[in-house]
Amino acid sequence: MDQTGARYVLLVLLAVATTWGLLAPGRQNSLGLELCMGCICEATSNCNLTFHCTRGFCGPFLISQLYWKEAGRPVIPGDHQNKKGAYIRCVTEPYCAAATVRHYLARYAQDCNGNGNIDCDDFARIHYMGGRQCTISMENLGYYQVFGACHKSIRQLTG
Repeated sequence: MDQTGARYVLLVLLAVATTWGLLAPGRQNSLGLELCMGCICEATSNCNLTFHCTRGFCGPFLISQLYWKEAGRPVIPGDHQNKKGAYIRCVTEPYCAAATVRHYLARYAQDCNGNGNIDCDDFARIHYMGGRQCTISMENLGYYQVFGACHKSIRQLTG
């Protein structure tokens, strides 16, 4: 990806993070995590905010019902976890979908790639492979290649 393309990706990811309220003051999450989540979203669905569901995976992060449950069953404001359709309403709404991913990543945070750090690469692996199998090789998967290109561009632009 050239420098212009990388700048465009960064601007889109910042816009998504801002739109979803991810960069609100007082949040514990760093800009780095939010940009990382932007790359995960990009790799998962091209960050398609209008995507509904296919084969049991829904929303821009393609979240399954089990993933949502393991993330603590977050809901959109005014909804309830046990109300019919709460899962679909949450994971197809960008802010709630992002909250679901953040909760899931926090629950399963671990060093999946063995580099001694828990970083964005680990989060991408946890999101795609699941918290219990994130050490499985995924370097040849399209998801991981898109994620890697996005993440590399972000690192180049943010230092």
